[in-house]
Amino acid sequence: AGKRWDADGAADGIAPGAKLAVADIGNRNGDLLTPNDKTLLSTGRPQSQIHSASWGSEFNFYTSRARNFDQFMFENDEFLIIVAAGNSGSNDGAFDIPNTVGDPATAKNVIAVGAHNSWGHSSPSGNLGPSYIADFSSRGPTADNRMKPDIVAVGKSVLSAGADPNVVGECDPSKIPGANSRNGGLLSLQGTSMATPVVSGTAALIRQYFRDGYYPRGEKNSDDAYPNPSGALVKAVLMNGAQNLRGVDNGVHGVTDSKPYDNTQGFGRLSLQDSVYLAGQTNVQLEVWDRERIEDQDINTYNVTIDKSNGCEAEDLSVTLVWIEEGSSPGCQNCVLNDLDLSVSFRGQSYYPNGQKSPDRTNIVERVVINGVQGGENAIISVNAYNLAWKSQQYALVATGCFGGVANTLQGESVFDSDESLKRRQIIIISVCVSIGVLLIACVAYFFIRRRKAQSGGGISNDFNEGEFEESA
Repeated sequence: AGKRWDADGAADGIAPGAKLAVADIGNRNGDLLTPNDKTLLSTGRPQSQIHSASWGSEFNFYTSRARNFDQFMFENDEFLIIVAAGNSGSNDGAFDIPNTVGDPATAKNVIAVGAHNSWGHSSPSGNLGPSYIADFSSRGPTADNRMKPDIVAVGKSVLSAGADPNVVGECDPSKIPGANSRNGGLLSLQGTSMATPVVSGTAALIRQYFRDGYYPRGEKNSDDAYPNPSGALVKAVLMNGAQNLRGVDNGVHGVTDSKPYDNTQGFGRLSLQDSVYLAGQTNVQLEVWDRERIEDQDINTYNVTIDKSNGCEAEDLSVTLVWIEEGSSPGCQNCVLNDLDLSVSFRGQSYYPNGQKSPDRTNIVERVVINGVQGGENAIISVNAYNLAWKSQQYALVATGCFGGVANTLQGESVFDSDESLKRRQIIIISVCVSIGVLLIACVAYFFIRRRKAQSGGGISNDFNEGEFEESA
């Protein structure tokens, strides 16, 4: 949130008009001094509906704090908590370290955020582009084997306000600070703590999208205003539109493969263009069902029809189910209390969520993505209350695809689609290796020629030296 008041600033917030309620939980020594969880989460309430937490512990299990965060979201269904996953994915030459996502990001209902690389001026020299996950980004799963992180956003050298306590009125300097440096009123840092407010600001925009009546037509209309979308709905929209990342940038140690629904990128990178419908400005149209309720053993079904008649070009149908449930017992090994199952029937085939070939019994966010859908085709979405601890469960369901809207007319290629940083790095490595190889060959050839010349013109000298050595001996 926040922006330069007199012009567009170099570090304007994702949601520049949002209002902040801030809780200071640290001292000058860098120690965390958190109040009790309910007091902390009530900061700014009832006006504030999004809590952004760029802090955490190294505890990978379901703690009492994780339970309290889950319970607060359950009791305040419009509220959404977004938490940094942590920066322990690599350490002292070790990479891709599992089970490093820490509490309170281990909670069920929150969104745990990982970090990917930045681009342009903000990108540190030698880094790959934004399609690659930062090596430090903490990995899942949680101790009870739930997928974490949930989503990934830019967190490598992100520009932000850098208040100087000794200066009044500091603003953008004439020279914008480079990666991980400070200048004037700006500061560049890296970490999932920087990625988390990116997601939080985007969540605020999605909330405003519904409140201002942009849904479902993609244009602001007060008659369509939805004043109080649930936290589950905002979370579902974010998760549903997340896009694939290519791997982990481990620097000179290479790239580690990563795929959606693994414990490195979760559902993928944040992408607002693939999450909501703004006529002519985004890639998809959106269908939502908020605060739906289902009783144990029941099945709710929904129908969507692909419609490309007005120019929409999206090739995928994406469907996401999110439910917010009560907190579990600390230390739980099977922490999900109410198990809902998402499936989509399409072309006579059943599709299951999160890259699996059967129902997901572990996570409370489930997504199905079907590629290559055509206009006129129909999909049946099913939500099955497979096993509930309580009589019923509330949930949010979203679907994106072509549902009769227009195509994205914005010009230019995404920085993710045009990211050829790995190819450039490979070319540089090959060029360096070739140069070194040519140099070595030249050196070997030089010494070989010198030796041949010495042997052909200086053989007597060699014999004399040997004889001299024998005589002196």
